[in-house]
Amino acid sequence: MAKIKINCPICAQSLQCEERYRGRRIKCPHCKHLFRVPVISFRAPKTSATSTLPPRRRTPKKKLWLAAGIVVLVMLMITAGMLFVWPLRMHWPDRRPIGSLFLASDFHASATNPRGWFNDPTLDVTGPGGQARFRQALMDYADRSIAILKRADAQGAIVWDLEGEQFPHKTTYIGDPRLLNRLAPEMAAAADEFFARLRNAGLRVGMTIRPQQLVFDNYGVPRQTQVFDTKKVLLDKIDYARKRWGATLFYVDSNGGIRRPDEVWQLRRLAGQRPDILLIPEHSYLPYAAFTAPYAALRRGDPAKSSSLTQRLFPETFRVLDIGGGDEPDKIVIAQSEGDILLFPAWWSNPASELMEHLANVKP
Repeated sequence: MAKIKINCPICAQSLQCEERYRGRRIKCPHCKHLFRVPVISFRAPKTSATSTLPPRRRTPKKKLWLAAGIVVLVMLMITAGMLFVWPLRMHWPDRRPIGSLFLASDFHASATNPRGWFNDPTLDVTGPGGQARFRQALMDYADRSIAILKRADAQGAIVWDLEGEQFPHKTTYIGDPRLLNRLAPEMAAAADEFFARLRNAGLRVGMTIRPQQLVFDNYGVPRQTQVFDTKKVLLDKIDYARKRWGATLFYVDSNGGIRRPDEVWQLRRLAGQRPDILLIPEHSYLPYAAFTAPYAALRRGDPAKSSSLTQRLFPETFRVLDIGGGDEPDKIVIAQSEGDILLFPAWWSNPASELMEHLANVKP
């Protein structure tokens, strides 16, 4: 199939992808950020004046206003409940930066490296000696990352793709460390040593988890499915990682946010049961600030600090601000001064990691 040449809008690296990816979201193998492949523009055919198509029905404005009012009312009720019925406190005094660690890329998957480990399609993790080769590459990766994290005075690191990236984006990131033996046996055998090496360097460790349940069809192909009991699914994954690796940092990928009104209560109960962990939900709204550190990213245009309303209602609130691919040092300094935790790529030397190192050296 024909290939097209494009540039990543975040890191400007030159890439190649197949024509079939036009209009679809892909992930840059260099900076790991998602972007949409441009499509060829075309003019839509003019419709005939005598077209028999029925006119488009417009939703009455009154109905739209009513729906908006209901949403606002639900949000206010939830917030009121959080404030007066169920008082909350966010306590995480360590505001040093956190490093993000991406271990793989499906762009670099191959027959001998089906999960795309370390962006190296030539790596052979199969057959005789495959486990030893993978372990050595993983420990080398850990040592490089630890050096960057320590220079930045980071408090810890979050592994985004512990299970590798064998499957499409809607399935990846897997976010279920309990399935390592099935999905990535080479990582299952080396994960204990990997996380121990990070912890022994004085770093907290964490990973991506998802509030969905991974299920397999009759052909063994996995897919993420929604569940009602979000708290139980997340708690099982968190407790597994806490017991096995001492994990305390958890990025909650693909959560419902405002689309799941019940989720905020379920996550609140979870946070109350595990006060020693840091929950970082990808999607959030006002009440989440009471008991989580909502995820934000400069590259998607998020503001440099939390809203004044959020700060008034929840004085101890802070966010985890992803500065990867965001060349806005002024916003980064503001976010840090407001008490936000800065999240930066820590597996390779890059402008964000260099900025973190500079800020660590100029601290009072």
